Amino acid sequence: MQFNSVYLYSNKLDVFTNPLDSWTTERYRRVYNRNLKIYRSVDNRIDVQVRNSDQKATNIVGSTLVFNLIVRETKDLILQKDFSAMDLTTGKVTVILTEYDLLDIDPGFYDYSITKEVRETIDSTDYRVTSRIAMYMDSQYDTLGTIEVLGDVLGDVNPSLIVDKFEYVNPFTTGSENSKYYISSIIDAKPTFNSAGGLHTFQFYSTNYQGTITIQGSIDEQGATPKNWVDISSVDLTTEKYKNITGKYNWFRVKHLPGEISSIARFTIAQTLLLNYDVTVGNIGKGYSISDTILITGNKLGGELGTNDLIITVTSVNADGGITGITWTGISYNGVRTFVLDDSNITVGTLDKVLYR
Repeated sequence: MQFNSVYLYSNKLDVFTNPLDSWTTERYRRVYNRNLKIYRSVDNRIDVQVRNSDQKATNIVGSTLVFNLIVRETKDLILQKDFSAMDLTTGKVTVILTEYDLLDIDPGFYDYSITKEVRETIDSTDYRVTSRIAMYMDSQYDTLGTIEVLGDVLGDVNPSLIVDKFEYVNPFTTGSENSKYYISSIIDAKPTFNSAGGLHTFQFYSTNYQGTITIQGSIDEQGATPKNWVDISSVDLTTEKYKNITGKYNWFRVKHLPGEISSIARFTIAQTLLLNYDVTVGNIGKGYSISDTILITGNKLGGELGTNDLIITVTSVNADGGITGITWTGISYNGVRTFVLDDSNITVGTLDKVLYR
């Protein structure tokens, strides 16, 4: 049977103050403090004992000790955090460098220092530093120590795939009456590395987005251009910010239809020989009000911008704000063509990106 021991060590340091006192020469003088080691992905506690030049615990009531983490090469101060009091009368304080504090700090060697501040309160949220002195790492008046930031104790995490390219698809161009939608770039599901119970996670980032999001999958073996897609799961961003999918797929993509697009009214507009327009409502949309006006510019109707503009006025709506009655004004270009156009002036929210792991 194997028996492995683990140890709970405290990161405890002695630091020295009273720089004007003479060091007691007949006693042992600390030449250096050991290097500190801290780890990403966990919280790291550092305890400090403040001593005077006679190596006795000293009272630091009325002071605050501050931990400073410094980039060795550039001398940039990248982290500063107050110690918390354990027993100020005997100079015992502690600081916890959290997982979040170390999130953006790369592994490597850094310098650190500890300073003692006396602060004057300005109000409940602000103060002024009236005195700041360095604490010494040893009795040789060294003010900088060495600290090593080591990698994640939970192992390195592979970066997520960022999906932020969405192609606009307009089915009208192929004669379909389906709604417009957006399709993401293709995601390689890496089937050779996943089992039938493999877990795939999609994290969604959006700005005021309302609409329908669908995760689609494919088991096609046609390189990066699969053609046969199936809907796997829908996502409601009002309650879900991420979605887990279980299964073995070759490819994924994200299809989304902004709610405002499905709410936009659609009109069939015909030119007449009398230089008028004949307008009928196709998709009634929703969210409209009586007296709303919709401008469709003349250049979209075979004519000229300004000269052949069409203004549609909503005269009646249903309970959902769907358009049930309209009037319109405008001089058409002399022709007999018919156009199917949307009210394209409605601002839509955006699906900014998807992270896939």
